[in-house]
Amino acid sequence: MMRQLLLIAAFTAAALHATDKSPNACDRACLQGLVDSYLDAMSKHDPSELPVAATVKFTENGRALKLGEGFWKTAGASSYRLYALDHNSGDAVVQAVVAESGQPDIFFLRLKVKDKKIAEAETLVCRKGEAGFFAPEKMTNAPALYSELLPESEKTARAQLIKQASAYFTAVQSEGTKDYRAAPLAPDMSRFENGVQTTNVAVMGNPAMSGAEQLDKGIFKGLVIDHRRFPVVDTERGVVVGLILMHANMNGKMGGILISEMFKISSNKIEQVQAVMVNVPNDSDTGWK
Repeated sequence: MMRQLLLIAAFTAAALHATDKSPNACDRACLQGLVDSYLDAMSKHDPSELPVAATVKFTENGRALKLGEGFWKTAGASSYRLYALDHNSGDAVVQAVVAESGQPDIFFLRLKVKDKKIAEAETLVCRKGEAGFFAPEKMTNAPALYSELLPESEKTARAQLIKQASAYFTAVQSEGTKDYRAAPLAPDMSRFENGVQTTNVAVMGNPAMSGAEQLDKGIFKGLVIDHRRFPVVDTERGVVVGLILMHANMNGKMGGILISEMFKISSNKIEQVQAVMVNVPNDSDTGWK
C-alpha cells in the first residue's frame, strides 16, 4: 500500500510538472513580453499584431471599450516601467509613464493571459489635473525593490500576502473610528502616489509622519473603499497588486478614485507602496468583478 501511494504521488508530481511546462503556460518572461508588446503596439496605435483572445475584454478608467479605442489613439512611447508578474494566475501588471501630445501621463495596465493570448486588458490613464497627486517627472527609475527575490526566511504564503495587503485597505477605511485596525507596516515603510512621496514628508497640511502614524492619527478619515481585488501575487518577491474604487470627499462633494496599489511585503510587513490613481465620477464602476 505504501509503495502504491508513493507511486501515485510521483505520477501526480510529474503530471503537475508537465502542466507547468506545457506549450500553453506563460512564464514570467512570456508575461513581461506580452506587457511590452502591448505598450509598444499602443505607441503605434495598432493592436492588430497582438495575440488576443476572440472574447478579449478591455477597459479604460472603468469603462468598457473596444481594444484600440481611447488612449490607444493618442498614446506615445513609455519611459518608465514597473512590473509585477504572476505566472500562477496568468496576470501581469505594469505601471508606466506614457507620452501623449508631448506631455507625460501616468499609466497602469493589467493583462490576463490565457493560452498565451491576452484575454483581459484593464487600464488606468491619469493626465495632469486628474488626480490629487501627479508627478510623472519623478517616475524615472523603477524601484529595484520590487524585482528583488526574498530570502526564504522572509517569504509569505500567497493567501497571507493578500491578507496583509487587504489589511492596509481596511486600516485606511477604518482610521479615525472605533473599528480601526492597524496595518502591518514596516517602521520605515514608504508610499508613493502617482510619483509623489506621501509618507515621511509633510503632506496635505500635515507634518511629516510615518505611514503608521498617518493611519493611527486618522488623517485620511472618511474614505470608503470597495471593489477590492488582488489579481497579482508574486510570493518569490513579496509583491501584491491591489485594485480598488475609493470614495472621498472632494471639496465638499463625494468623488471616486480608481486606484492600483503595488505592495512590497517581506517578513509579514509592508515595506513600500507604489500607487497609480485617477479621479472618476463617484458613481463609476471598475468594469470588473
